[in-house]
Amino acid sequence: MRSETEAINRHIGDRLRVLRKKRGLSQGDLGAILNVSFQQMGNYEKGKDRLSAGALFLLARFLGTSPAAFFEGLNSPGMGMAEDGSEYETKFERTPQSEKLDAAFGRIRSQRDRALAVAIVETIARRDDGTA
Repeated sequence: MRSETEAINRHIGDRLRVLRKKRGLSQGDLGAILNVSFQQMGNYEKGKDRLSAGALFLLARFLGTSPAAFFEGLNSPGMGMAEDGSEYETKFERTPQSEKLDAAFGRIRSQRDRALAVAIVETIARRDDGTA
């Protein structure tokens, strides 16, 4: 049980690091949200220390995502539980357009508008895949 918990903490830390880097933030920037040092944020990102539910909520709100984003991939066989976040960073090819889309999406505050934006992008992707 303990090793599974540690693996989950590493997974959450990996996701936190990826989300932070995607937004061009430092560990110190996130540390200020939780009133902890950048060193402590490093411990969270490495999975050495566990983030509380409240801390995950505050970080998700600041990063413009949901707390569920930290758990993505945990239920999928063969995904998550990574030793480091490299699989998350290399799984998807990042383009300048995807960076712009990420940044713009993060600025949308309305849940309804976010859902509409996702629907638009998914519709275009299905069309390009030939599944629409």
